[in-house]
Amino acid sequence: MKPWMIALTAVGILLAAQFARTQPAEPAAELRGKYEGIGASANAVWVLDTHTGRVRKCTQEFADQAPACSAMSN
Repeated sequence: MKPWMIALTAVGILLAAQFARTQPAEPAAELRGKYEGIGASANAVWVLDTHTGRVRKCTQEFADQAPACSAMSN
């Protein structure tokens, strides 16, 4: 075989293998957890319950302290 035919065959096999090994992407709903954090500022974050839609705000004043969170919204 000529070298260009070997190279062309190898490229074809690699391209076919890429299509054979890929899996369909999962829907976004399956990738999300129960809670999702959304940055509000440098020291605050909104915590969203993705199942109920309720939110709470958590702030952390100092790095060595635990964050203080509000109650969940209604």
